[in-house]
Amino acid sequence: MSSRTAYTATWLILAATGIGSIIAYPYLPPVIATHWNAAGQVNGTTGAFWGAFMLPLVMLALILVFTAIPHIDPLRANIEQFRKQYNGFLALFMLVLAAIQAAILAWNLGALFNISAVILPAVGILMFYVGVMLPQTKRNWFMGIRTPWTISSDLVWHKTHELGGTLFKIFGVVIVLAVFAPPQYAIWIIVAPLAVIVVGLFAYSYVLFREQEV
Repeated sequence: MSSRTAYTATWLILAATGIGSIIAYPYLPPVIATHWNAAGQVNGTTGAFWGAFMLPLVMLALILVFTAIPHIDPLRANIEQFRKQYNGFLALFMLVLAAIQAAILAWNLGALFNISAVILPAVGILMFYVGVMLPQTKRNWFMGIRTPWTISSDLVWHKTHELGGTLFKIFGVVIVLAVFAPPQYAIWIIVAPLAVIVVGLFAYSYVLFREQEV
């Protein structure tokens, strides 16, 4: 995806999310649900204004940050080598956040449903895309699996991201399938694999670096 197409898409998604929030705001109750537990029960609320506009503001901030990164990273030439995947990630990330915002607004306007059935597949698709993107990612200071050892070696970076790509694609599928798990187990089905992936990739990059030194 070209930079122009990606950033046009992200701004359009943000505009649609903002307009939808503005339209919904007068009809929201004074206090709205913004967080649900694994069983789909509300366990977090906030005022209507912040509930309606916090996520669009976060999206705006993220777009600005992601726009700046390719210009400020000391290894920005490397980012250009996977710029299409980078742009695609930004557009998909904004789409996922827009879907979450739409689900929150719809639920608080009376369309009661299992909100996890919206959020989990959306996040799962995003994680799967991360898995697709990681093997294409070149060494940089902002994106990817950044450990002291991947940052220090192109070879360690490449091998760690190859493995990370496979693991995150599997993780994305697991998150989607967690929709069908009993609510009390769904959170552990997500948290446990993520912890294993993070710790495992950290250790793997260290081992690769030590092997390279020998």
